[in-house]
Amino acid sequence: MRRVPKAIVLVALLVVASLGASRFLVGESAAELENQVFTSRTDRIRLVVPRGWRATDQPSYPGLALWMMRSQPAGQIVLTSEAFTRELYCSWPIACRSSHETTASKYACALRGKLTAQRMRVGPVQPGPKDNEASGLPSVWFEYDDGKKFLRQAVALGASDRAVSLVLSASSNEARAAHVRAFEQALRTLRTISAEEVAATSTIDAGVVPLDAPVSDGGAATEPTAVDAGPATFESAPAPREAPVGPCP
Repeated sequence: MRRVPKAIVLVALLVVASLGASRFLVGESAAELENQVFTSRTDRIRLVVPRGWRATDQPSYPGLALWMMRSQPAGQIVLTSEAFTRELYCSWPIACRSSHETTASKYACALRGKLTAQRMRVGPVQPGPKDNEASGLPSVWFEYDDGKKFLRQAVALGASDRAVSLVLSASSNEARAAHVRAFEQALRTLRTISAEEVAATSTIDAGVVPLDAPVSDGGAATEPTAVDAGPATFESAPAPREAPVGPCP
């Protein structure tokens, strides 16, 4: 039996969760939230939290990167990320995989099929903002509801190895409509960050300042001292990553 994508599990959690949910299982996270800008070095994504929304980057469910909340009217926006692998790709129905649409649209096709099977009312797929496409992370979105929970979900996949999802949840169609602008603002700012940006941020966070040469107490550069590092060791090159899109068993 093929596994259900993590995004579907998260959607199911949102459908049954109360809008006031605020308990989290706290753990370690290579992410930060500063001045309303969320950055995840692990997932290599960045997003600006809409004004007036409370946000937490404390990790809880696997794949959940950021949780944003608003009280009036009550609503939630969650950002999720999971590895885009061959296993995930092959879990999509053949009809979705064989279409001539973008990869994001194929992912949305698979999600819509799962939601329809759960007797959710699912709307058509719509193209995401041009901002996402320009940043190399094209997106699409669609809406669905079960009469009690009203959601809008965007999915984005680009050249990176992550499948990113942004989900808006509200208790009524009117509340969902009231939060559409904030949702669209957040989605427009979603982008990937390069490996160079991740490395630079990690270096700064660690307080590492690269030097061209050692400096003596008098402030003058000195010749580096040879250090016996023992026998030389060589690491083998990492195994090439399997492309997610390809033949399925």
